Amino acid sequence: MEGGYRDALRSAPVRAIWSAGAVSQLGDYIGQGALLVLAFDRAGGRVLGPAAVLAAAAVPALLTGALAGSWLDRIPRARALAGTQVLGAVVIALPVVLPGLAIVFLSAALLGALKAITIAVRSGAMAEAVEDRHRSPLLALLSTTDQAGQVLGYVVGAGLAASVGAAPALLLDAASFLLGGLILARTAFPPPAPRPARAGVATGIRDILGNPVLRILAPLVWITATVGSLPEALAAGVAGTDDPWLPFVFAAAPAGQALTMIVIGRLPQLGRPSVQLIHLAWLSLAFAIAALGRTPGWFVLANLLVGSGVAWTIGPQLAFLRLAPPERMAQVTGVMIAVVIAADGIGTPLFAWLADATSVPSAYRAAGAIVLVSALLGWTFKERTPLAAELDLAPTRTGA
Repeated sequence: MEGGYRDALRSAPVRAIWSAGAVSQLGDYIGQGALLVLAFDRAGGRVLGPAAVLAAAAVPALLTGALAGSWLDRIPRARALAGTQVLGAVVIALPVVLPGLAIVFLSAALLGALKAITIAVRSGAMAEAVEDRHRSPLLALLSTTDQAGQVLGYVVGAGLAASVGAAPALLLDAASFLLGGLILARTAFPPPAPRPARAGVATGIRDILGNPVLRILAPLVWITATVGSLPEALAAGVAGTDDPWLPFVFAAAPAGQALTMIVIGRLPQLGRPSVQLIHLAWLSLAFAIAALGRTPGWFVLANLLVGSGVAWTIGPQLAFLRLAPPERMAQVTGVMIAVVIAADGIGTPLFAWLADATSVPSAYRAAGAIVLVSALLGWTFKERTPLAAELDLAPTRTGA
């Protein structure tokens, strides 16, 4: 596959999309780590503050991800991508110049909308400007750099915010936005191809629910999204803002996810629904291990395991690429992204409220129970689905 990466990176659009994405993704997590710590401080030391930062992106991301796709298709790709980067630089700098907790939430909400727009436009750019043989390597590169960006970004962002204040981390994020925009603005993308009839949100939902395997996997992905950000949301409650363990508690889950994706990404069995559901069950066990924690060091190890469990979602991504209608892939993807972000924004504060009301281990324990029940239900429906049995017997090559 190394040859595939080298060949793909000879393409100017691939280089631009990946390099701009890598720079921007790193900056995003530096900024988010700083926003989470800043919200914890401005909320008076309650974990509901950072959880609300994640929740603030839910409605804007849901609306833009689900509804803006057709409109965004009419804008030249490079211009739209560069524009989102410039807007992101402005938005992330708002808490630097304006005080109060509300401005932190406003910044998070606007960034959520911009993230959904960026993903939608980038998908269109990949469909139009990237050759089919380069798409799998590009997706793998973007996924790997996203996870690496989480690890490094949370360490740097939370570390800077806890040691010298949030402003340097937020300004570093703003600079990364501007650099990503410059890279994209200098790259020529082809004009949009002729479009089919506009597809609404209902069309994407029908495509998902109309496929017997996707209608099993999609709800499980959405449920995972409600608990996937729990390690980051509860980190400041596990290790205080002046605790040297804090950056590592933040970064442990994305590190576990990145390492697991590297290991399983080449496995042909990854396309089997049975393997995916067993991996989901492992996530429930990881949450149970985290629920036993009492020290920051334990939660670093447990969050690594939680991240390794969240990595199960790479399997459904492959299933969607194989089973969703190619001509409406962007619409289906937009619906999935919108619901995932919304589920994250709704579920995270609920579990944070539980942590504030009871304890952090109780929140982890509840998350594990929900995931376990979901995995068992998914297995039950999988056993009744002939297409799932066919996929179990015919593993999909991942191309990673």
